[in-house]
Amino acid sequence: MLNILIVCNAGMSSGILARKMEDASGGEATVRAVGVSEYQDKLENVDIILVGPQIRFQLNEIKANAGTPAMTIDLSKYGIMDAEGILKDASHFYEGEK
Repeated sequence: MLNILIVCNAGMSSGILARKMEDASGGEATVRAVGVSEYQDKLENVDIILVGPQIRFQLNEIKANAGTPAMTIDLSKYGIMDAEGILKDASHFYEGEK
């Protein structure tokens, strides 16, 4: 099971995305969403961090602080809440990081 943490500005719209991604995973992933101000307290058992496009400029800082593989969510997929597409991107990225 893949444990995904979505980090965005406040965690609101990404909370909707997290639920959609978890549903799309068919039980193969747990997905949580938090605001950038609290992600460091939520890193336990996280396999990959997905950074919301609105804070993509913080990707390197988040990677350095978390010590966990992290990638930015594609803006077009985020905009239409393409849970399956984002989940697929995350899985491919994670496999490449192993």
